Amino acid sequence: MNFCPDCGSRVTLQCVGGDDRQRFVCSGCKKTHYQNPNVLVAVYVCVGQEILWIRRGIKPAIGKWAMPGGFMENSETPESAASRELREETGLDIRPEQMTLVSVSSILHMAQTHLVFRCHLDVKPTPVETEEATECAWFSQDKLPWTELAFPGIERLVRQVYRWLESGNYGIRVGFIDDGGSQYRVYPLSPPDQDSESTAP
Repeated sequence: MNFCPDCGSRVTLQCVGGDDRQRFVCSGCKKTHYQNPNVLVAVYVCVGQEILWIRRGIKPAIGKWAMPGGFMENSETPESAASRELREETGLDIRPEQMTLVSVSSILHMAQTHLVFRCHLDVKPTPVETEEATECAWFSQDKLPWTELAFPGIERLVRQVYRWLESGNYGIRVGFIDDGGSQYRVYPLSPPDQDSESTAP
């Protein structure tokens, strides 16, 4: 940031009282501009032991398989954002109250926070192809094309979710990813099946 979006004056990096890091402060209106992580949401739509996947139609990773998801908007709850993204990408209308949190990830080197949800249906709905999702498919763990994942870094979480589908014992996976690797802890919602994990790049 070079100029204030409010008044157009030049901004400089300064330490603001009470903070332990520098912030952009406007030389004109004196407003302090904070830079905070963007929040993204995604959702596993589960029927039995199968999960709905989309083949991405937009960058990044065009043609690769991913979960429906995207950026959270202002005036949205995380659950309503997940519901909206699912509807926009697949045409499926699943209510926010059907969303259950499954993972919280801090992507430190990208200044992003990812909130991932799951929802469970009794029968498979029929998704539609969209600009963002050129194909939709239901995959069990053994049928998922693992080498074609849009974001290979999520493989551990995906396998965790498939294990939860098999066992019926769910949890919430909380952790971070940075340039040095990743570290997560699983907080069980029922009898534990895995407590923690740590990986290097």
